[in-house]
Amino acid sequence: MAIRVRVDNRNKRFALNLDFFRRLAGEVLKAVRVRGLSELEIVFLSDKAIRPLNKKYMGKDRPTDVLSFNMDIGEFGRGKRFGEIFISSDTALKNSGIFDTSFEDELVLYVIHGILHLSGHEDYTPRDRARMSKKQEILLERICRKIDLSRALTIR
Repeated sequence: MAIRVRVDNRNKRFALNLDFFRRLAGEVLKAVRVRGLSELEIVFLSDKAIRPLNKKYMGKDRPTDVLSFNMDIGEFGRGKRFGEIFISSDTALKNSGIFDTSFEDELVLYVIHGILHLSGHEDYTPRDRARMSKKQEILLERICRKIDLSRALTIR
């Protein structure tokens, strides 16, 4: 069963190619073989918009790069799982300067990171972070062979 992917850009500071991110998410979902997920929504936000979510759900009163949520849809959804990934485009831009990467690479990495969380990977311990980082790099390399990452932005 194909997973329905929706992408929304609520941070109007950046013009993103939503079709690119929809395709990217589909490729990552196939690569990690996510099972049981019926729908995925990816939402790009500002730091201002992601901060209250990070405070409410993670107890951290500051912006973050990525938040991922797995939800079981009750009886009306017939037990299907729905995933949400919230990404701060503002943090991606800041981190691209810190880590000497491109803005596009940061956004792509955050999509991969969020999907890995939805597939059960965690990064709370140093060991888990190392495993997840390795998995992200493998996926990024695989995805780069299929998708031109420079297509992430609509306007240059």
